[in-house]
Amino acid sequence: MNEKLIESKNNPFYRKLKKIYSSASFRKNQNQTILDGPHLIQSFFQHSIPEAIIKDSSIVSSEVEHLISNLNCPCYSLSHELFLHLSELKSSTGILALVDIPKIKLSKSNGLILLLDGIQEPGNLGSILRTAKATNTNFIILSKTCADLWSPKTLRGSQGVQFSLECSVEQDLNKWILNYEHDVMALTPGGESLFKKTLNANMAILVGNEGNGISKNLFKNITGTISLPMHKEVESINVGAAASAFMYEYCRQLSIE
Repeated sequence: MNEKLIESKNNPFYRKLKKIYSSASFRKNQNQTILDGPHLIQSFFQHSIPEAIIKDSSIVSSEVEHLISNLNCPCYSLSHELFLHLSELKSSTGILALVDIPKIKLSKSNGLILLLDGIQEPGNLGSILRTAKATNTNFIILSKTCADLWSPKTLRGSQGVQFSLECSVEQDLNKWILNYEHDVMALTPGGESLFKKTLNANMAILVGNEGNGISKNLFKNITGTISLPMHKEVESINVGAAASAFMYEYCRQLSIE
């Protein structure tokens, strides 16, 4: 594969890559994102071919070279300095990929549906998505105030599982809840203990913002609330941990593998 050398930050393609890496609005406008590292690229390669590969010319890696040899797409080579300037990471992964964001249309959904209201931290969002994949929770609905599903930070946290999940972004959760035919429960302090609640096979669980919890206007149309039992000295736990605990309890009760 012939490599195209980029030697300047002013290169038009390099400037486009930088904007895609750093700007959610530009990613949305271009319908593209950046995958940072061989593992993410390999995960994407199971579903589609990248638009372009960008390699760090200073990194000698058989894994990177093998990956590049299997990808039939343009390859660009950057100096170590330019590569690090492009990536948000302190050390080089050796390879990036420019990919198209998939267009996902939700199928008729059975099982557990995850409703995410204003999850702000990309790491938390990525962690929730990764657990969703591990527990076979394939339907994720994200509010307009959630972190960007396709940001490089979210993709690193999720290890790219959103490529194999059905995720719907920028949704009006109240409207969605009103149109949903099964129970919608909110995961929030003060609700019925998760360990005493019999969960339905078809249901949605609503999870809220890290600091403010679930938006108050969403409570008017839900079925009820569920909480995680906690030691009296602990008021709350990380939203990713809470969502994970619920998803695994759902799997335990419904014997899903």
